[in-house]
Amino acid sequence: MEKLFTYKEFVDMMQKYGIRHTKRKLRRGENLMENASKFSNVVLLIDGYISSYTYESPEKLLSIFEPGIFLRYSILEDQPEFVTNIALSDNCEVYEYKKEDIEYALTLFPENFGFQYFFLKRIGRHLYYRALLNGKEHKEKLYYAMKYLGELIGKTDENGNVSLPPEVTLKVLIEYSTLSKAAFYRQRIRLLEQEILKPHENTFIVQKKVASHYEDQLTSI
Repeated sequence: MEKLFTYKEFVDMMQKYGIRHTKRKLRRGENLMENASKFSNVVLLIDGYISSYTYESPEKLLSIFEPGIFLRYSILEDQPEFVTNIALSDNCEVYEYKKEDIEYALTLFPENFGFQYFFLKRIGRHLYYRALLNGKEHKEKLYYAMKYLGELIGKTDENGNVSLPPEVTLKVLIEYSTLSKAAFYRQRIRLLEQEILKPHENTFIVQKKVASHYEDQLTSI
């Protein structure tokens, strides 16, 4: 069912309705709203990764969003924006849609209701994993930070090992894990020594077999 309501299908649907969008390219480090055509527009991430921070804690990384995520979705709920979105990739592409056009497409035709469900589900997954990470023990923060990012934006190989995109640098991992630099590097060394993590092309692989054994040990304590 989810394959029927992808963001690519949504873009095609909007084109069939004759609803236009504004295509924008973002450079790395650019604020999403810096050159927005209209502040009330809803934004669909098409290519690249976006880092998101809340207004209340601008130094803490909320999550990293992947293509297919609707940014500024709260506009549709008539709620004020509460996050700052920053381009994490060297080249990000987004489509801006007018709020009224999104509301028209998603509410007028019953067959389109599924899009809203799956869009909200994707956003909800990011908030869910952030809540889970916040509840983990300090000494296991880095492991679970990498595991959850792998679930959200990682790629899985034929052996079940998960690699993170190169945009997930050490700095990004420190921010997402909420660890101090000292604690981060201590935990990183431990995970590398235990071969749970493996360096790979400027990023890391979480090795499934070793990681599963590691989690079994944690739950048995």
